[in-house]
Amino acid sequence: MKVTGKVMKVNPMIMGRNWLHIQDGSGKNLDLTVTTVEQVQLGATVTLEGTIALNKDFGAGYKYDYILEGAVVK
Repeated sequence: MKVTGKVMKVNPMIMGRNWLHIQDGSGKNLDLTVTTVEQVQLGATVTLEGTIALNKDFGAGYKYDYILEGAVVK
């Protein structure tokens, strides 16, 4: 799946990947969590392509209804 959004938060190199929170600018302040090994700057507007996973549970309270994993910048 390919998505475009503004990077609102970056958590670098957790579990070997960067964790991004992006928003599409709709004003609803809904974040999509994205994992990637690429370096992406906070505040950048990017197009990312990866695999959507549903009901992903990483343990320790980190559960996502949906997450874009293994994303690459397009």
